[in-house]
Amino acid sequence: MLTCTLDSRSRTTLTDQLYGALRDEIEQGRLAPGARMPSKRQLSEHLHISTATVEAAYGRLVSEGYCESRPRSGMYVACELPRPAHTQHLQPVPVRWDFSTGAADAEHFPYATWARLMREVLSEQNTALLLSGDPQGSIELRREIAGMMRSLRGVEVSPESIVLGAGTEVLVTALVSLLGREKLYAVEDPGYSRVRRILMASGARVVPTPLSGGAIDVRELYISGAGAAYVTPSHQFPMGEEMNAAQRAALLRWAQETGSYILEDDYDSEFRFQGVSAPALRAMDEGGQVIYMNTFARTLAPGLRLSFMVLPEALIGRYRAMHAACSVPGFEQETLRKFIAGGYLERHISRMRVVYRARLQLLTKHAQELRLGEVAPCGAGLYALLRVGGHTPAQELVPLAAQAGVKLTRLSDYGVMEAGRDAERVVLLGFAGMDEGEIEKGLDALQRAWM
Repeated sequence: MLTCTLDSRSRTTLTDQLYGALRDEIEQGRLAPGARMPSKRQLSEHLHISTATVEAAYGRLVSEGYCESRPRSGMYVACELPRPAHTQHLQPVPVRWDFSTGAADAEHFPYATWARLMREVLSEQNTALLLSGDPQGSIELRREIAGMMRSLRGVEVSPESIVLGAGTEVLVTALVSLLGREKLYAVEDPGYSRVRRILMASGARVVPTPLSGGAIDVRELYISGAGAAYVTPSHQFPMGEEMNAAQRAALLRWAQETGSYILEDDYDSEFRFQGVSAPALRAMDEGGQVIYMNTFARTLAPGLRLSFMVLPEALIGRYRAMHAACSVPGFEQETLRKFIAGGYLERHISRMRVVYRARLQLLTKHAQELRLGEVAPCGAGLYALLRVGGHTPAQELVPLAAQAGVKLTRLSDYGVMEAGRDAERVVLLGFAGMDEGEIEKGLDALQRAWM
């Protein structure tokens, strides 16, 4: 069944919200050509809206060629989809310069060291690594992660509170089962859309919550009645701002007063290029309300599928009762343990800070030289925000970039509620996946496409 988040308080009508969500599902291929759509009654009951709203949204999809109604059969996705008027003349072009935020650096991965450690692990013939092991993961690796958190983030955690998982999707899905699907989960809007989709796919009820001063609006949390809130306080995605001390205190106070949980995603915290990062929320939590989450996808590689979370003591027993095994293979856990214990991870992070700082400086300088627009100050993370200048209509920015072989996303792509015209002219420029020369060429291609 289709799941999308609708907000009755938005200035955008429910019909327009539903139409936009369904159109996006179709255009992005999650609803394949020829797929049968839910009936109006089924979708209205599932989303708790009127059948008239569904009928109006379906009618618009039909009139614009996205769907077709078949007599006595139902509604189906059209086999041949329309193309937006401003892109009808454009032909698909292979991606040559990937400025997406999910791109990763492959050149500097420590292949030789990782391969040597893997060979060591295999040569030791530790049969315990072939078994399912502890449901939270290897205690030896968890000790190393606890030490890493102490040195990198100034957070004292017990190894017994750490849980390993094969990626963010696995951990977020486990948290929904642990905390309960009946809770209302607040997510930042704009925010990390992948986590929003994972929550909804796990059966959770989700409420997009606007930002105030670059951080989730705590007043809206009280109003919504949310029982959990997913936040990115060290580097809000996608706005890039850091939650200040007053905002952190207010968020923790909300959690303590309401008995709610904060899901703190500390992604990108290792890559700060200026100033000193504030402590993680977990370090300020005195009531056991913060669930800390992080991943090695950014520090090492997304393909390794290695993430972890730190649970409050009250949840550990319940987690162990619900899970019989860890989702990360034992050989990978032991390789990572050796990698951290040998000091290789810390050295790799230090090296990549230098690499990424140089890329950010080049990106900022060259974008200004080309007069592409205004690059917002970026003190941390692996992407920058560019407010595009020139006269190119906002809706044509991404299609024209794609036609030039450049992949990027708009700020408005990460919001659920109406973002406003200003957000349409802001794009995200990820710089993790390209070296300085390719970044320069990619920006040159943007300049030619837009100006």
